[in-house]
Parts: sequence; structure tokens; C-alpha cells
Amino acid sequence: MSIFTNDVKLEPYWWEAAPRPNVRPAPETLPARADVVIVGSGYTGLNAGLALAEAGVDVVILEAEELGKGASTRNGGAIGATLRHSFASLLDRIGTERAIAQYASAIASREYVIDLVTERGFDCDLSRCGRFYGAHKAKDIDGLSRDLDARKTHLGSEATVVSPADQQAYVGTQAYHGGRFHPEDGHLHPGLYHQCLLNAARAAGAAIHGHTRVTDITRAAGGFTVTTGTTRIQADRVIVATNGYTGKEFGWFRRRLVPIQSQIIATEELDPALLDKILPNDYQVGDTCKLHNYFRRSPDGRRILFGGRSGASQVNDFRKSGASLHNRMTGLFPELANAKITHTWGGFIAFSFDHTPHFTEKDGIHYIGGCCGSGVAMMSYLGHQTALKLLGREFDTTFHRDFKPQAFYSGNPWFMPAIITALEWRDRMKI
Repeated sequence: MSIFTNDVKLEPYWWEAAPRPNVRPAPETLPARADVVIVGSGYTGLNAGLALAEAGVDVVILEAEELGKGASTRNGGAIGATLRHSFASLLDRIGTERAIAQYASAIASREYVIDLVTERGFDCDLSRCGRFYGAHKAKDIDGLSRDLDARKTHLGSEATVVSPADQQAYVGTQAYHGGRFHPEDGHLHPGLYHQCLLNAARAAGAAIHGHTRVTDITRAAGGFTVTTGTTRIQADRVIVATNGYTGKEFGWFRRRLVPIQSQIIATEELDPALLDKILPNDYQVGDTCKLHNYFRRSPDGRRILFGGRSGASQVNDFRKSGASLHNRMTGLFPELANAKITHTWGGFIAFSFDHTPHFTEKDGIHYIGGCCGSGVAMMSYLGHQTALKLLGREFDTTFHRDFKPQAFYSGNPWFMPAIITALEWRDRMKI
């Protein structure tokens, strides 16, 4: 019996409510000049463009494909104060002052998105529902507890440790060894959030063009020449916000990012009693697996969206990645063995080599990327902070640092299949 419905879609579930606009502009619609050109129409580019346009700056946003077709409409929608390194490990690695600064910025990124959505009335299913992290191994609960103690001492976290006996109130599985619950976190509908940002940026005056690939950026008198096809746009300043979809035309940036595909499946609509057993509340859920699993209810509360990194060798083979995710999902919830998949898809996030977000300036061009899986909050926030910098206003400098390159790396993550295989094995062996 197939695990897929007969009409399974190899594209995001989010596109049901927020279809990708597919409008190809005629070349003459592109302006000859702009104050700022932004390359990339995801959360980063739109948040930067929105702030600049509302300040009276002439902004043009250029996207190589459909607007928002990348990770901004392909992710799980989680909003949290999350970094790749735990707070406790950062205390040891970089010291108290810098560790506090980085997590304070992570908290600020979460609050920025929640405030933006709330204050502007964005209709994107925002829910400050809380997030539960399940301990994949028995010893992981000790690490979660130590990290929480450090957070409470330095950051005032409201999170709590959940014992194995109490975890059923958060997630209906015996596979975890307790966990940690963060009531401050939440989630939204990533496709609708993107659409709301797009509408707001356009309403503020930003010119936004899809199917307009930038092939070159060169210095020109007093600024830059941005080339797309046969058209050249003169710009005073340029922001590159391509992250996991950075092409060879941006070689300097590409060599500093590792694109990794994260995949998601959507189940068919489930029996309400079964769904209530598996996810008693509308929590965002993650775990401590090396290949992190994350899942939630759909916004209408009728199905489960289950994501993870199911193998770099499965790029664009969404049936194969969907089968892998279904297997992982039923490992946690055997009751879902017969639940069919209606949507299976993936999207590229980007890691920096120090596993830290960055925004920086190189030869006058501003680059933003390396969200390491926390893009809804962090990339939105860093787009906004970059705009504040260009406006000459006070901005958060915590992650305003150069990207670290890696010797002999050209932008092709050829090594990822081996790494993914090793991490999958460690998760299975619980080591």
C-alpha cells in the first residue's frame, strides 16, 4: 500500500492558501535606477525593503524565480529564540558577555516578528503556542536542564523541564525521555506571512519583480550597476539576501554558506481523537536528534506537518524524502502508520561555517545569511537591522560580523551526503 495519496503534491502545503505569484515582468518595467537594489524576495529582502520603503527610500527587489519560492514559503513556520549553539555551550565557547548578547538578539528576533505581525494585523495564523523539545536520548535531558539553568540565570527564561511522566501532556509518544517546554515560542503560516510582507512592502512603495535573475553586480560611479538579462539598474547601494539559494554569480557569498535541504510532509486529515492524542495542543515540537525532527498541527488543526533533514542525497526527490520522513514520523507515532501523505516538499536553508547568523558588508555590498534553521525569526530580523544600518539609524550589531570561509570550499556541499548518513546512524544508535 502506498503511503502517498493518489494526487500527492510535490510542493508545499502552504501554497494551498498562499499560491506563488507567477508574473513575468516585461523588461521595460524595470527602472533604470534605484536608491537600493535588494537581491532576493524572501523574508530577509522583504523586511529590509519594507523598512527602507517606509523611510522614503526608492527600493527595487529582484527575484530570480517566483516571488518567495525559496525557503520563506517552504519552512515549518516556527518562531523561537533559537540558535544552533545552546546558550550553555556559548558560555564556555565565547564567554558570558557575548553569549548573552547573541541570545538577547535571538530573543529580539522572535519578538520582532511577533510584534510585526500583531501590530500590522497580518493575517498569517500567528500563534504564541509554545514549543516542546523532546529528549531523544535519556542523557539529553541533563543537557536541556543545564542549558535551562544557565538561561534562567542570565536571560530570565520562562521555560520548564518536563519529566517523562509528564510529557504526554505535550506530545503523545513514548519515544522521548522528557524534554523542555518554551511557552514564549510559537509558529505561523509561512506562506501567508510572506504574502503579508510582500503586500506591505509594495504598499510602502517598493518595486518587486519576480523572474528577474541578477547576473552581475559591478562598481559604478557613486554606486553599482546591477545587471539582469539585458537590463542594467544603477543603484546607490545593494543588499544580497539569497541565503540557501545563492548562485555562482555571488561567488564570495556562496563560498561562505552551506545550503542544506530540509524536507516536510503533510498528512491527510486525521481523526480528531487521534490528533488530540498525538498533539494534545497546538504546540510546535522539536527534538534533540542530530537530524532534528520538527512537527506541528496544520493551521486548521486537521493534519500533521512533519519535517526534518532526511538526507542531502535526496535533493528534489520528494517522494523518497517523504517516505523517509513518514518512517521517522511513525517511529514516534506508530498510530500514524496508515496515514497517507498529501504533500511532500523541501527547501534549502543555509549554514555558516561557525553555525551563526551573519550580516556584513563586502566591497560596499551588504550580505545577509546563515540562519542555520532559525530563518523565520532571524532572517526577518537581520533584514530589518540591515535596513536600519543603511538608514544611518541605531541597529543591533551582535551578528554584524564577517562570514568565515572554509579552505577549498567553492559553494558545492559535496560532503553533506556523508555527514547526513553519519548523523542518521548516530540517531538510530542513540549515540
